[in-house]
Amino acid sequence: MSKILLTFLCGMFVTSLRADNLTLQLNGKSVELVGEILIEAQDNSLYFRSHDGKIWFVKPTEIVKKTDNDDTVPPINKKELGKQLLAELPAGFKIYETKHYVIAYQTEPAYARWIGGLYEGRLYRGFEQFWEKKKKLPLSDPAFPLVAIIFESSAEYNRYVTQELGAGQSMVAYYNLQTNRVTLYDLTAELRNPNQPLDDRSIEQIVQTSAAIPMVATIIHEGTHQLMFNRGVQTRFAETPLWLNEGLAIYFETPALDSARGWKAPGLVNEQRLLEFRRNLVTRPADALQRMIQSDEPFRNAETAIASYAEAWAFNHFLLNKHSEQFVKYVAQTSTKKPLIADSPEQRLAEFQEFLGDDWQALDQEFIEYARNLR
Repeated sequence: MSKILLTFLCGMFVTSLRADNLTLQLNGKSVELVGEILIEAQDNSLYFRSHDGKIWFVKPTEIVKKTDNDDTVPPINKKELGKQLLAELPAGFKIYETKHYVIAYQTEPAYARWIGGLYEGRLYRGFEQFWEKKKKLPLSDPAFPLVAIIFESSAEYNRYVTQELGAGQSMVAYYNLQTNRVTLYDLTAELRNPNQPLDDRSIEQIVQTSAAIPMVATIIHEGTHQLMFNRGVQTRFAETPLWLNEGLAIYFETPALDSARGWKAPGLVNEQRLLEFRRNLVTRPADALQRMIQSDEPFRNAETAIASYAEAWAFNHFLLNKHSEQFVKYVAQTSTKKPLIADSPEQRLAEFQEFLGDDWQALDQEFIEYARNLR
């Protein structure tokens, strides 16, 4: 979308939505939407948020009817959203609710309960305690129920991923910016005895093994992305640098093998990322920090992605522990960014320097020393 004509609602977390109505023609089907037109571009295309939290990018040719209303409607509630999910998903799904989450699951109820306990009982609380109590960064309440979709097998999951994102995807879980949902499959299926029933005890035994580390890390990583975009730390489809977006998610993801849920708090040392970062110090360029902050390209390049993710984790860990006050102010500033507006490399660098300074050599030396001594 190009030049914006209408001012859109800056606060992305709300207790009510404008009751704008859209009738669309999509793939030969008529689709009725109720929600909020957040951006209308010069070419009449729309950036629309429906009352279930989905973002719709609507082309002018898809619009059959558009009605702007001054009335408001509440966001969808958990019961309504559960019914909607069951109508959308393949047969065999059931719904499990917690205070903030609606979990649609195709697997055993015990796994849905475990995910609910991990997300609601551990991650949601841990996220809130970390940002609000420890870092003094106020959070917004989620405007919409947080959705997790759990498939019973990788085959069922892969069919859904191909349908939603296209072929060629290899992740075992993901957060979708557009739908606002986390999607995964029962990752214990590959680690448990198929002849034994899945219950709370067997899940607890699985997540306390080293083989479960990637499983738990992935689940927490994607759930952290969802919380960042629903609690005011970041804004969907705004220019959030990947080093910050991914670095924070990795900062939260590290599992705890001594926990019955497999995770207990953010900020644990991620041994794999730390080892990777130290391994790359020999070939690491002197201007690595500037490159990472200016551009997302190192994360998108297959040859540099692994090293970039490790550096992003280490740098976020360093900033949160050694320059916390300034870094949190920088995080707060990035949370105010508007959707669909690109930043230049120079702007990204200037925004970082505003809070962390421009002595890159001194900052880099302090960072390397910190990472070398991290245990």
